[in-house]
Amino acid sequence: MKTIAKMILIAGLIAGVAVPVIAGPGPDSWQQIKTPEQFSNLKAGDKVLYVCNQCQTVTEKTITSQAEAMDHCKEGATLTCPSCKIKVKVVMKGPPKNPMPTREVSYVNDKGEQCFFVAKLADKK
Repeated sequence: MKTIAKMILIAGLIAGVAVPVIAGPGPDSWQQIKTPEQFSNLKAGDKVLYVCNQCQTVTEKTITSQAEAMDHCKEGATLTCPSCKIKVKVVMKGPPKNPMPTREVSYVNDKGEQCFFVAKLADKK
């Protein structure tokens, strides 16, 4: 009986890992946005993906303005996952006195764990 329960548990875990891989766009169709400079290159109409590790979802969002794009990298700001409604805080990694490319945007949960990221959806050719 214990063996059957273990097999069902393993099958469930495998299925749970496989679903997020199938559900979202492939990694060749998006690029993770990590720096304020990359956010400043976004313009109204660009599509970004919210990738949440908490609920393992990928949600597409259209940027409406340059100011909205920059809100994604404003230290101390919060973003909300559209699926699980978890709020994540924007933090900057890297030397605080060096705002150059060594500083990266990170999104953390209330425990300080990185659990979310934003990616730019590639333009369709």
